Amino acid sequence: MLKYGLILLILIFGYNAQAGQIVATVNDEPISSFDVEARAKLIAVQRAEYLNNKRKAQYVKEALDLIIDEKVKNIEAQKNGFTVNDADIDQAIAHLEKQNNLKPGEMKTMLAKNGVPIDVLKNQLKTDLLWLQVIQKQQEGALTASSAEIEKKKQELRSKLKEEEFFVYEILISGKKEAEKCYQELQKGTPFDKVVAKYSKAPSKETGGEVGWIKPNYYSKEITAVLRQLNIGDLSAPLKTKNGYLILLLQDKKTPIYSDSITLWELAQMAMSTKEAVSFEKELTALNSCESFLNFANNHAIKESIKSGLVAPDQLPSELKDILSKEPIKTAIGPVRTKDSDVFFMKCAVRSKRVLPDDEVIKAQIENDKMEALSEKLLRNAKRFVVIERKK
Repeated sequence: MLKYGLILLILIFGYNAQAGQIVATVNDEPISSFDVEARAKLIAVQRAEYLNNKRKAQYVKEALDLIIDEKVKNIEAQKNGFTVNDADIDQAIAHLEKQNNLKPGEMKTMLAKNGVPIDVLKNQLKTDLLWLQVIQKQQEGALTASSAEIEKKKQELRSKLKEEEFFVYEILISGKKEAEKCYQELQKGTPFDKVVAKYSKAPSKETGGEVGWIKPNYYSKEITAVLRQLNIGDLSAPLKTKNGYLILLLQDKKTPIYSDSITLWELAQMAMSTKEAVSFEKELTALNSCESFLNFANNHAIKESIKSGLVAPDQLPSELKDILSKEPIKTAIGPVRTKDSDVFFMKCAVRSKRVLPDDEVIKAQIENDKMEALSEKLLRNAKRFVVIERKK
């Protein structure tokens, strides 16, 4: 049996022309509109997206490019006398089903529901396996990652971990009075995207105000300083800029990490009314285990407000982080007053999580990158010896 790995997920698929208008040829071998539409549907399935009219033109263009590349790869494999049998393809399908938590045979059913014949996938995998043989013939050990390359990659990853980033939504308003009105609406609970549609003058209005992940130099130093003070989920007050007034919503943030591992807290919490908090405070603060903390919630019918899980301290509001940092584990803390309720917390455990991949994972990443680079080089060279014609 042939060996295959990560490259199966990145190499290109194919399907023989059956019907429809001829849209391209590779060495006089036709590619039909049927081929392209079937491939576009498969791309949509793989990305868990719907092939709506907005995406269709993009996917059709991408599908045609992929099929042309596949034809070239097949020609190159034939020159070298490489073959793939049905058992190899069946094994590849079984591998993909396992990766996607599907039972044997469910891949065919899933594709059929989305209008994709199973032969589209089979021919994709056939090309992947043929092309892998072409790459393996050329590699001659050049794809193996050295210890020096692994160490260099580790240093690059460490540098990346030290970077600070913010996931931001924004609203840009021209005037101060309008900005204050906008801010008041948000404070009253009006959905952010509706306020964006009503007020924002920024290009991000088209994406509901989403700017995405940004680095500290995206905005001015003054605005970045405000972002650093916000907790996840917080809104900024209107901030004056040269283009108007900016209101920011901090959706997430990545704080710099200076070691290969981070500390995580396993937290439990329960929320209740102020009246209940006054009544239960003495009993709760006397508890000394997460089990007793959770049992207390069950016994007093406040189970729905319990959430347990691992969290990085820097992801918590600064005030809560400070409180929890000072207390030992298995100590009930509270009540912490919020606008909706009073909350008691317990730090159940402190755990360490490695954020830098181990050497074997890094080695596999480097070798996969080398394989991709070699694949692109071989494909470029192969295209020099074929005739590709796209029909208008």
